Amino acid sequence: MHEESRQCQNCKSAFTIDASDFTFYEKIKVPPPTWCPECRYQRRLTNRNEWNFYRRPCGLCKKEIISIHNPNYSGTVYCQPCFWSDKWNPLGYGMEYDFSRPFFDQFKELRLKTPRIAMANTKSVNSEYTNQSEENKNCYLCVSTGNCENCIYGYWNNGSRDCVDCYMVEKCELLYESVNCTKCSSSAYLQNCSDCLASYFLKDCRGCTNCFGCYGLRGKSNFWFNEQLTKEEYQKRLSEFVLTRENIKNTLLKLRDIELREPHKYYNGKNNLVPSGDYLEETKYTNTSFNCRHAENIKYCQDAWFSKESYDCTEVFSQFCYEIEGCIANRSSFVAKTWEVFDSWYLDLCYNSHDLFGCISLRKKEYCILNKQYSKEEYNELLPKIIEHMKSTKEWGEFFPASISSFAYNETVAQDYFPLSKEEAISKGYSWYERKDRDYVINIKPYELSKTIAEIDDSILEKTILCKTQLREEEKKEYINCTTAFKITKAELDFYRKMGLPLPEKCFHDRRKDRMALRSPRKLWRRQCACDYQSYKNVTKHEHHPEGRCPTEFETSYAPDRPEIVYCEQCYQQEVAREQALGARL
Repeated sequence: MHEESRQCQNCKSAFTIDASDFTFYEKIKVPPPTWCPECRYQRRLTNRNEWNFYRRPCGLCKKEIISIHNPNYSGTVYCQPCFWSDKWNPLGYGMEYDFSRPFFDQFKELRLKTPRIAMANTKSVNSEYTNQSEENKNCYLCVSTGNCENCIYGYWNNGSRDCVDCYMVEKCELLYESVNCTKCSSSAYLQNCSDCLASYFLKDCRGCTNCFGCYGLRGKSNFWFNEQLTKEEYQKRLSEFVLTRENIKNTLLKLRDIELREPHKYYNGKNNLVPSGDYLEETKYTNTSFNCRHAENIKYCQDAWFSKESYDCTEVFSQFCYEIEGCIANRSSFVAKTWEVFDSWYLDLCYNSHDLFGCISLRKKEYCILNKQYSKEEYNELLPKIIEHMKSTKEWGEFFPASISSFAYNETVAQDYFPLSKEEAISKGYSWYERKDRDYVINIKPYELSKTIAEIDDSILEKTILCKTQLREEEKKEYINCTTAFKITKAELDFYRKMGLPLPEKCFHDRRKDRMALRSPRKLWRRQCACDYQSYKNVTKHEHHPEGRCPTEFETSYAPDRPEIVYCEQCYQQEVAREQALGARL
């Protein structure tokens, strides 16, 4: 088949389905999509709440529990021990398929009455407030985190210890306000760094020790704003620098100025073959995909690790899958928060199963439809009839609509990547959760906080701090999920003292929003390499274009109106290799 341009049935914009896409859809036996890739991604995220936690009773043991389902949710929610117990049978909620009703109406009915798990948090110790996580110890408000200890306010962290306010850090220790870092320790304010030690305010640095305010260094020590110092000079300047909020702000601005003078590779990643997307590692033939590792032949995927031959998959380990989120799956489509399943369709919260259709909360099952058990022969006879019925209702090939989600729009990850005001969300048909007004007794305004941690005593643990974003109406509108006020925990305070850091001025929700904004958006633009020997003074001639502007074009997450100098892979590598031989640029 040839490439086709179609109109998205949601946003009405045009999108393209190419010949390889048609081949994929035919292989996995689904119709071509009716929504554009971006709208499909947004729709998947409306079924995913990661960060909003509530107190409510367990539907079985009646104990008060922490849950991602708000108190107004009318479905049944079980605590983790009850959910995994043998005290109930998910097959007891089974339904006969009704060919007179749309499938999604029936699935919603089943979802509301079938017990759901309060949090996805397994094999953890003293880590009650963690979600989509496992094997953690003494962790608090961490999501998508595994094998971590003593971590607070973390997202997508793995194998790390004593990290606070970090996003995408792996095998790190004593790290603060850092993003996309590997094997870094005793440092703060790092971004896109690896193997860095005892450093502050670094971006795109590797193998650096005792560096401050630097960009693009490799294997360096005792650098101060990209200037080489002696060990004694560096230690003297460091001892004179006081970590106050004002000094931190000014340092980040100065680092940004240095960054804008240096070339940037058109994407973040390493060891990739024909990459398309951003934050890719050890991938082959990825297309329009983000934060993916060890993946091959995937398209329109996000947070896909060890995945192959999959389209439109979010937070997955997958093979031959389409339109799934939060899954470990094989040969399955339209599946949510489901692990170790294959040959299945339209599932939610199912585990270690195969050959299921339209099921919820099943474990170790096969040949079930709407939680009703069938024989293999009965299942294979009924399934094609259901698919034909769904084709007639125009449901076949579509992921779960937001209208049957267990969460309101502002509770979901969709609000992170596709932020909407209450009015905008409702106008588009989404639900909205109105949180109760918080009646906090404010003890401290953000501008009243002491400048340094040395001035803070333990009495701060008993006080409630007004979030800085509540001081201006514009920021109130921008930070929709703000908690309005916050407290400092003992573990936090101990960490800030150990690292010499001032107390934060914003609640953790708002800090998380700021941190996520540091990474490029999950969107690509077509651009030409900026290498022209003018905007950035190259240190060497580039063989593929010895003069004039580089003709190479690429897709990048750097929008055309951004100020960064963006190079193609070849130009960037020639500059980096040359500079490493000559030493850091000043």
